[in-house]
Amino acid sequence: MKSEVKTQTPRKTKITLIVILVAGISLLHYLSDKSLYYYHVFYGELYFLPIVMTGFWFGLRGALATSLGITACYLPFVYWHWHGFSPEDFDRILSVLLYNSSAVLIGILKNREVNANKGRLEAERLAAMGKSLAAVAHDMKTPLVAIGGLARRLQKKFKENDPDREKSGIIIRETERLEKMMHNMLDFSKPLELQLSHGDINEIAENSATIVSETAQKRKIAIECKLANSLPRVAVDAIRMKQAVVNLALNAVEASPEGEIVTLCTSDADHEVIIDVVDCGGGISLAHRAKVFDPFFTTKKEGTGLGLAIVKKIMDAHKGSLEIVDNSPKGTIFRVMLPKQ
Repeated sequence: MKSEVKTQTPRKTKITLIVILVAGISLLHYLSDKSLYYYHVFYGELYFLPIVMTGFWFGLRGALATSLGITACYLPFVYWHWHGFSPEDFDRILSVLLYNSSAVLIGILKNREVNANKGRLEAERLAAMGKSLAAVAHDMKTPLVAIGGLARRLQKKFKENDPDREKSGIIIRETERLEKMMHNMLDFSKPLELQLSHGDINEIAENSATIVSETAQKRKIAIECKLANSLPRVAVDAIRMKQAVVNLALNAVEASPEGEIVTLCTSDADHEVIIDVVDCGGGISLAHRAKVFDPFFTTKKEGTGLGLAIVKKIMDAHKGSLEIVDNSPKGTIFRVMLPKQ
C-alpha cells in the first residue's frame, strides 16, 4: 500500500501544479485592467508553460486536457473584451488556436518518444532473453539426448507387460517434451535470416495442413483448406512461413474439441495476402489477447509459451502482421497478413 501511495504522489503533485498555474494565469488576466494590453499579451504567453509541462509529463492526452482547460478559462475573457473583431480580438483567437495546436504537436512528439523508448527497451529485453535461452538450451541439449537414447534402449529390454516398460515410456515422453521446449528456445533465441523467394501461399497452407493432419486425426479433429483462386505470389521464406502456419494450426487443433473442424483459409486483400487459421474452441479472452505473443505466456498446462512468440517473430521479420479475430459463432481466427511486393 505504501509503494502505491509513493507512485501516485508525484502524479498528483504535477496535476496540482498545472491546475494552480492555469488558475493563477487566468486570475492575472481577469484581475488586471483591460487597458494593460501588453500585460495581457505576456499573461497569454505564460499559458504555454503548463501546456509544455503536461505534454512532457503526460503526453498527448495531458497536453490536450490542459489546452482545453485553458481555452475554457480564456474564452470568457475574450468575450468580455470583444471589440468587433479588432486586431486585439484576432490576436486572442489566434492564441487559443496556438494553445491547442501546440498541445497536439508536443503531445504527439512525446508519445513518439515514449513508444520509441518502449520499442528499444523491448528489443534489448528480448535480446538479453535470447542470449539466456540459447545458453540454457545449449546446456540442456547433450543430457537430454543422452537420457532419451538410454531410455529407448532400456525400453527395448523390457517385456510388454513389464511395469518398468511404462515407466521408461514416461521418461521418453517427458524427454521428448523437454527436447521440443529446447528447440523452441533455440528458435526464439536465434536471429532470423530469411531466404526470400516468390512463394505460393496456397501451397504453404496446404503443406501445413498436411503436416498437422496426423495430430488432428489423433484428437478427432478435421482439417480443411479453403483456398482463394489466383493468389499473387509474395516474397516469403517458405520454410519459416510454413513453421508459423503449422504452429498456429497445431494451436487451433489443441483448442478445438473433438468432432470440430480447423480451417486454413487464404484470401487476397488490397495490399496483403491473408492466411486465416480458424478454430472452434472457447476463444481467447481480451485480457489474454494482449499477452499471448509474449515469450513464456501460456494457458496450457504443458505449454512452453514460445510457440506464438516465434510466430510473431517470423511475421515481424517478413514485415507482416498477425491479428486475433473472433470466429462466429465460436472460436478464434489467427490472421496472418503478408504485404504484397
